[in-house]
Amino acid sequence: MNIRNVSGLLLVTLCGTASADTESDRAFIRDQETFSQQLRQQDRGALGDMLSRQVQQNPLSADDTRFIGDLKQRQQEAQQDKPTHGALYFVSFAIPETGLKRMLTEARRYDIPAVLRGMVRNDMKATADAVMSLVQDGSASGVAIDPTRYREYGITSVPSLVVYCQAGHDVIRGNLRLKQALGKVAEQGDCRDEARALLAKGEGA
Repeated sequence: MNIRNVSGLLLVTLCGTASADTESDRAFIRDQETFSQQLRQQDRGALGDMLSRQVQQNPLSADDTRFIGDLKQRQQEAQQDKPTHGALYFVSFAIPETGLKRMLTEARRYDIPAVLRGMVRNDMKATADAVMSLVQDGSASGVAIDPTRYREYGITSVPSLVVYCQAGHDVIRGNLRLKQALGKVAEQGDCRDEARALLAKGEGA
C-alpha cells in the first residue's frame, strides 16, 4: 500500500473520544482536524514515514482493505450528492459495546446513518475490525467515519441526533432512545416534518 492510499484511508478514520465537553477534548478534536488537513495536502515527510511504518507493522487484510475502500467510496458519493433533508446519529467507539450495538440497531430501524468520530486505539486495523464486527452481526447496515460532520453540526458529545431539512437542523443530545429523540424534534423542532416521516418509517419497519 503506497502513501497516497494510506493517507486517503486515514481521512475517514480520525480518532475521537466519547465526549468533548472539556477544553482538553476540544483541543484534541482541533488537533485531529489539523492532522486531517495535513493528509489532504499530502504531506509526504515525517507523517508519510510514520504511516508507512504502521501499515508495515500491522497490515490490513484483503477484506479490511476492501471494506475501507468501499467505505471511502460511499462517503465520497455522499459528499457529491448531499441530501437536503434527513438525519444523522452521532456515536462513538468509546460507548460501551452493548450500548453502541443497541444504538446502531435503532438507527438501522429508522434508516438513519450512524456517524463515528474516529479510530479505535489510533489503529487502522483495529478500527476496520470493529466496524466490520458491527456490520456483520447485524447491529448496523453501515456506518460512516467522518469527523467533519461533527464540526459541521457542532457536535461535542455523543450520542447526539441531528435532523436536518431546508429550514435548518435540530440537535438532540443525550442518551435517549432514538424514538424519544425523534419525538422531541417532531413536537417542536424546525425539522418536525422530517422527524415525523422518520418515525413513520421506523414504525412501519
